[in-house]
Amino acid sequence: MVVHACLTTAIENEHIWPAFQPIVDIRSGRLRGFEVLARWTDPQVGEISPVDFIPVLEQRDLIDILFNHLVQTACPVAATWPGPFFLAFNISPKQLIGKALPIELSETVRATGFPLERFQIEVTESSLISDVEEAYSRLHEFDDMGVKVALDDFGTGYSSLARLEAFPFRKLKIDACFVRALDRDSSKRRIAAAIIGLGQSLGITVVAEGVETLQEEAVLRDLGCDLGQGWLYGKPQTKDEARRTLEMYGAVEHASPPLDVSPFQQLHQLATLYKQAPVGLCFLDLNHRHVRANDRFASIHNMTGAELEGKTVSDVMSGPTLATVKRILKQCMLSDEPITENYIHGERHLRVICTRVVDLIGEVIGFSGVSIDTEAPLESCQRVLERATAFTKQPPALRRCPGCSSGQPHQFGLECI
Repeated sequence: MVVHACLTTAIENEHIWPAFQPIVDIRSGRLRGFEVLARWTDPQVGEISPVDFIPVLEQRDLIDILFNHLVQTACPVAATWPGPFFLAFNISPKQLIGKALPIELSETVRATGFPLERFQIEVTESSLISDVEEAYSRLHEFDDMGVKVALDDFGTGYSSLARLEAFPFRKLKIDACFVRALDRDSSKRRIAAAIIGLGQSLGITVVAEGVETLQEEAVLRDLGCDLGQGWLYGKPQTKDEARRTLEMYGAVEHASPPLDVSPFQQLHQLATLYKQAPVGLCFLDLNHRHVRANDRFASIHNMTGAELEGKTVSDVMSGPTLATVKRILKQCMLSDEPITENYIHGERHLRVICTRVVDLIGEVIGFSGVSIDTEAPLESCQRVLERATAFTKQPPALRRCPGCSSGQPHQFGLECI
């Protein structure tokens, strides 16, 4: 009763208030929405952390009172703001299994004047564990109503790919622990890339939480992350501050579906490039193994691309030819510019263009090679050489990693030679 009285008093005196944290489109820099968070400012004690009062309210079955207060105070205010931004609210595990929640929430939101289709809820992975069937039923009811459901703090709970595929999640939020310093931590970068790729493959919008620096944002943009949330864009704000933030960023007029830059899409792009290119193409790792090669390149060694992949240059070359190739790779390792050289392999007269490939933070991960048969007609050879050289100078997004490309397949626009 004491906790209930304190909560009621705090709500009546507006000591508990909705804070709006911006969620921004990483590509355009425009505002897409706000997550609405509870803040408690006591006149005697000062700020009371949500970490302290939220668990107590959940234990005393008072979380519904807090949730309804946030919805009934945040939505009417936001309904007067311009733009099609969304508001996202957190749902607790106990709330999620309440059979009446979808209908009650729909009526509450509609009464505030805020569009239901722009109202979103966020649930954590742990929310789905206590009663999977009820959670499944509730989330599908929300989805049928047009309320988008986000899976919060992904990767920190009981992650299940089967559950991710079965539940109607429209948004996936990467926990801040995988975002913080990912520009300097390769392990975090790989985890973030995997989560982003998973979301893209399932057609789910991906949000990175805890974005604090421009460097983190740049990596997330290159990885194809859709939205960002964190202190870089703004801390949780009062309604007046949030309105000014909306005016500063500008809301996205019409949110388009997430771009498909998934690893599967990129793999198909790269496969098309390798298959259609009128020149030989290959990628070598730092151990000089052929990770990928098209048939035109592999024909130098009287093999198919599939037969060449996995073999080192030492497996397929020897003598002066091997020495030449190793020298080219050594030069390439030290140069930002492509290395071009003519050499003879068997009866083939070749021109090879080699460039080192770096990851998102500039670490060398291998070598990209282009081979041209110089016995082709001179005019055709020159055109291919110009296009091949341009290919090796593509922006890093096109050639930063083997098997990955965030751009469209490079079109040489030439007949085969």
